[in-house]
Amino acid sequence: MPRYIPKTVREYGRIYLEERLAEHGWQCFIARRSPNEDEVIAGRPEQGREIRLKFHSQEHSQAVRFYDVAGLDWDWEYLVISTYILDETPVTYLLSQDDVRAEGRLEEEFNGSAIAGWLQPDAFSEDTFREAWYKLAGV
Repeated sequence: MPRYIPKTVREYGRIYLEERLAEHGWQCFIARRSPNEDEVIAGRPEQGREIRLKFHSQEHSQAVRFYDVAGLDWDWEYLVISTYILDETPVTYLLSQDDVRAEGRLEEEFNGSAIAGWLQPDAFSEDTFREAWYKLAGV
């Protein structure tokens, strides 16, 4: 397999997310929030609906890191994680804020220090989150 650049994974993830949202009737706007983080605003203008998404795209299924768990930016409604983004059939997981905040789901790094939190693959790869685009219908 050819070596990839992390930016390529992020760009493929961005395009894949736009396509998947469009399949479910959502328009989206993706803006750069920081060098490694994008803000996604999806909407259905004809219905006056808008949601904010946080997304991560990955080459393999791996942990998602949240910096500074105590001060975590919770202005998004759903976390979208796309794994195997460079493969023919990526897999996407959708978690609400409540799903991410659920007891025991976020692991803290450095023996309980709140420096960073990790959402491990076994915490987000449950069947209830896999391709759970239906969750957006209730927004």
